[in-house]
Amino acid sequence: MKIAQVNVYFQPFMVGGAEWYVYNISRELVKRGHEVHVFTSDTYNGNAATSSETIDGIIIHRLPLKIDWSYRMKVWDGLLEALCAQQFDIIHTYDYAQPHSVVALKAGERTGTGTVLTVFDVHSLIPRVWYKQIPMRVMEGYMARRTLSEASVILVRAPNLVDPLVELGGPPSRIRVTSSGVRDESLGSFDGEGFKKRHGIQGSPTVLFVGRLNPLKGPQYLIRAAPMILKSFPDTQFVLVGPDQSRYAEVLRSEAANNGLTSNFHLLGPVYDFGEKMAAYSSCDVFALPTAYEGTSQSLFEAMAQGKPVVSTKVGGVPSQLTDGVEGRLVPYADSEALGSAIVGILEDGTRSTEMGAKGRQRVLPQRYSVLASDLEKIYEEVRVHN
Repeated sequence: MKIAQVNVYFQPFMVGGAEWYVYNISRELVKRGHEVHVFTSDTYNGNAATSSETIDGIIIHRLPLKIDWSYRMKVWDGLLEALCAQQFDIIHTYDYAQPHSVVALKAGERTGTGTVLTVFDVHSLIPRVWYKQIPMRVMEGYMARRTLSEASVILVRAPNLVDPLVELGGPPSRIRVTSSGVRDESLGSFDGEGFKKRHGIQGSPTVLFVGRLNPLKGPQYLIRAAPMILKSFPDTQFVLVGPDQSRYAEVLRSEAANNGLTSNFHLLGPVYDFGEKMAAYSSCDVFALPTAYEGTSQSLFEAMAQGKPVVSTKVGGVPSQLTDGVEGRLVPYADSEALGSAIVGILEDGTRSTEMGAKGRQRVLPQRYSVLASDLEKIYEEVRVHN
């Protein structure tokens, strides 16, 4: 099949989980013999990329931004014409509340092409201050009316998203829950000790956070939980990996200093190389993601793929990824004491920690991209036949 994937960012601008998802599923579809084109914007934070190139067999088309007001409000120049210029079997777009999805679905209607819309999360469910919630809800409602009713199929990675999408106008019969997607290679062996040496991390145990350095991801609560953890394990190393957003890294450094963290605090920045990122997971004893909201967390599954017990929050789709006390622990959001207690409990019981890690690896197996790609092929074929 000839498949168009449409997402706001792509290589080399891997801003978050959506970009990695599109990249990884595109790689898998190419390996299965499909012709995959990705349409994306050409600029991020003032940095521009070439208009076209091929990476891992994926044909990339980067289009200039005509309007760039915020992450959610971007208008690309020429997207409709570019999608209509070629005859695709499927047009697959990501995020129901962005203008590019409206355009992608319009291109499908104009060319008679079946369309698929993947929804990673429902934006109005994400906790924000009131003055950010109001414009988001207005834009979400406006876009949702134009996307959820038009897509041939709507895909979500967590069952908790189904009811909110129906409330926004998504036809229940078109909504499917699919695998989340984690690279099959994530289950391989990686050099965790080498990662620690390369980054000057000495001592153990190691508690790892991987995600955007953003208050909604909750790294500040891990830092505030550190004094409790250090009382039981004085040589604990706290490692934070991820891109800085809005200079939040400086806030975290200040938090770390205020909580007595010095040589055992490591703020490493983003790690984009897959092998190095998986080595980071391999290096830790506990993975912590004290997030305010997740549709589905890629980093949780990647940590579980490496056999690591995880501690996260009872929010969004996270409870569908792990069961409290089985693969790890679930704690309330913004509760540093509960977070610290859960991490200490895992570190104190090595047998239980190993059992949690093993059960996490088992839970990841159905979530692999090879499984998702096989499911997508069937969905694409069904959409193509019935369109």
